[in-house]
Amino acid sequence: MPVSTPVFIIELHRLKQMASTITSYETHPVVFRLEDRAVRLACQALMEETSDGATIVDTVEEQLVEWLVTRTPALRAQPDVLADEIKSAIGEQGWDGFGSWAWFPWRQTWVRLLPEAAFVSVRTNRNRNKITEEEQALLKQKTVAIAGLSVGSSLAMTLAMERTCGRLKLADFDVLELSNLNRIQTGVHHLGVPKAVAIARAITEVDPYFEVELYRDGFTTANAEDFMDGVDLVCDACDQVQAKANLRWHARAKNIPLIMETSDRGMIDIERYDFPETPYLHGRISDALLQEMREASGWKPEYFDAFIDVSQASPRGVASLQEVGKSLVGWPQLYTDVAGGGAHAAQVIRTIFLGEPVQDARHYLEWNEQLLESVN
Repeated sequence: MPVSTPVFIIELHRLKQMASTITSYETHPVVFRLEDRAVRLACQALMEETSDGATIVDTVEEQLVEWLVTRTPALRAQPDVLADEIKSAIGEQGWDGFGSWAWFPWRQTWVRLLPEAAFVSVRTNRNRNKITEEEQALLKQKTVAIAGLSVGSSLAMTLAMERTCGRLKLADFDVLELSNLNRIQTGVHHLGVPKAVAIARAITEVDPYFEVELYRDGFTTANAEDFMDGVDLVCDACDQVQAKANLRWHARAKNIPLIMETSDRGMIDIERYDFPETPYLHGRISDALLQEMREASGWKPEYFDAFIDVSQASPRGVASLQEVGKSLVGWPQLYTDVAGGGAHAAQVIRTIFLGEPVQDARHYLEWNEQLLESVN
């Protein structure tokens, strides 16, 4: 297609070329912004093509009322004024030209939405004023890259839910297995589907305007430069020692802060490679050892201890480590740990983005220990 072809026409053409909209790995809805007449016509054409069996959800009038009331709470008690505000908001084109339709091919569903700015304003309204409007606008400009979507899936969802950033880059090469469903919040209909696809769908179903870019080969040497390009912060949530080392090498080279959350004892590493001369992993990894790790084909005890510090791991974590490959297929991870870790990491990221003081350090946020200390 010519370069000048509108994006929505390209998307429409792509949808028509798909062999099956149900089984394809579509991850982003097609959003038709109705203020443009040509877009309305394209939307109408696709709605007619998908009318057999498609679900339609249209609550845009209620969404508009909610937007107006969040801006001026007193309108709840002024129905006449509210009616005038509704007419003013929809403009001369009326309802047909107001807002957007979003088509979710993997769900065969159409959803009517407010225009982007109003949608984001309402969806984040209950963040106020723990996150102010000015701070929310600043956060929208940020991009976070996450390598690994087991522990990383919780962080990705948390960042998107709060809109702690405006764009996510997600890297994971693995597919969802049944044993993943103790900690990755998705459904059995996604078994066998790439983790990145499942998480991207979950995010765009909450916020169709949110930007998500996927790296379904995972974080690799080949895509490292592209993955790190334009990123304001990166999260290490992957298992491969080579990938962990390369993430840090690129982060320090590009002055990008890095977060690592391990889901054992609530351990979270805040690595401020945006600060001058910050050593790798708080000085736990020398430059020479990091270069060795960048070429490593697997884990060695000294690598594992540098990242995890076995002497500080939980007793059950250490005991489990001895059983990996025997009675256990992998390192245990609980959803409470993963969810808590995602929330803690997202709070740290928000704090960094808002320019508050956050030092290069390792922290432990273990609730069981906090509760025992309070009892003692």
